[in-house]
Amino acid sequence: MRRNQQIGVIGACALILAACGGGGTDHATATEKNSGTAVSSPPPRPVISASQLDVGTYPTKPRPPLGVSGNPGLGAVADAEHMADFVVGPWEVDDALIDTYLGSFYVLGTPDVLQDLGPESIAAAAKQHGMINGFASARQDPDKTSMLNAVMRFPDPAAAAAAATAMGAASAAQPVMGVTPTIVPIPGHPEAVAATYPFTPHGSTRVKATVRSFAAHGPYVFMQFIQSVDGVDRATALAAKAIDTQAPVIDQFTPAADLAAVPLDPTGLLAKTLPAVAGQNAKNGVYAPRGAEHFQSNPKASATLFKDTGTTAVAIGATNVYQTRDEGSALMVTNAFDKEVSSDGSAKPADGVKVLPDNHCYQLPKAFYCVVPAGRYAIEALAGTLDDARQQLSAQYVLLTTS
Repeated sequence: MRRNQQIGVIGACALILAACGGGGTDHATATEKNSGTAVSSPPPRPVISASQLDVGTYPTKPRPPLGVSGNPGLGAVADAEHMADFVVGPWEVDDALIDTYLGSFYVLGTPDVLQDLGPESIAAAAKQHGMINGFASARQDPDKTSMLNAVMRFPDPAAAAAAATAMGAASAAQPVMGVTPTIVPIPGHPEAVAATYPFTPHGSTRVKATVRSFAAHGPYVFMQFIQSVDGVDRATALAAKAIDTQAPVIDQFTPAADLAAVPLDPTGLLAKTLPAVAGQNAKNGVYAPRGAEHFQSNPKASATLFKDTGTTAVAIGATNVYQTRDEGSALMVTNAFDKEVSSDGSAKPADGVKVLPDNHCYQLPKAFYCVVPAGRYAIEALAGTLDDARQQLSAQYVLLTTS
């Protein structure tokens, strides 16, 4: 399994957070449809009552409607989650950039989070110019190329332009392993401020050209961090393509005018999702399908899966919940995730919840993973013990089928 590791290996699925994305289709059904044979819908699966399930101490009733953020800080995070649907993933720039890299995704609720992505001076420059929020996505083609693409929002175009200049200058002034970066142009983008330096990863003898670029676009700043064994020209060409690809996409985003009024749960799905508790690195959020691709282990396959199953929302909390078109689609998502996990050599089958139809559990190197359909929803649970994973799965099942 290729998963983000935000909470160690336990972050396996809940950290991409939102899940173990995977490809796959119901091949028998697809064949019947393509042959023109009439396909009858499978009979609805019976709903298992809460009395038959061990839910531990987890809640089994939805939270009240979550309403709006109520304050700018929380609103900035929620708005950044909404922005994810309009941030280009590296695989959209180069389709080989699929494997997880760094943290794979970053909700930039404050400028301080940028310290995870580069020198502290970059975060300081962003803060100085009033950065509001942003979102970043990172992937790699192992041992060849890696890319992080980030979009940061500022109060207005003038602030964004000043921030791009200041952040670029801060990056260029920061020596890396004793080497001071040199200024480099981004083809076709004179507005971009970029610098490059050589970098040899630990344990490797292959030198990677590293480019960090900042380009203002309206009230946004695009940042790319790219490393390539094919040299500076390859890295700058990828940065240019990322800027070209990102610009028309972010132009479709409508940022929140009032951060205190950002809806926290526009679909109502998050209120029916087991909430992550204090101390967990998971964030409670809900994403549109395109935004949820950033959390998948194979975002390209997941994009196809989401389209085929009519997935409309993905909620992330202590569990991950996928809202699909119907029961058959939820089973398709479940089977796709099961296939992905079971095909990994380090995953061992574990006892699932006996009374729940079509559920599957696995022991991972440092965690237990379970997946099950519940009506039109597919559920993922990840925990340090099998009992906990099964209790989460069961409680989430009850939340979705009795509410």
